[in-house]
Amino acid sequence: MTEGFRLKFNNASQRIFGGTVRPTVLAWETNDAENSWSAEARLIDINGDKLLASVGQATASRKQEAKELAAKSGFERLREMYPSIDLSDI
Repeated sequence: MTEGFRLKFNNASQRIFGGTVRPTVLAWETNDAENSWSAEARLIDINGDKLLASVGQATASRKQEAKELAAKSGFERLREMYPSIDLSDI
């Protein structure tokens, strides 16, 4: 799976917030046999020490897939939250 939505999530965050926040997608293992990975798209402060918002979550059987799905969810959430900002070319 490509990193398409992770790049879109990062680029959308930069367009909306400039350099004031840092987008990140974290993943961790779970105890679920079918969906053994969870991931969350987050916006943290530029220093990296304060969570500002969790904007997307996902689970999957593979780590990279969970991260990509969480980034997709985060990107879509940013589009909903900021409809006046054109993200169509991202």
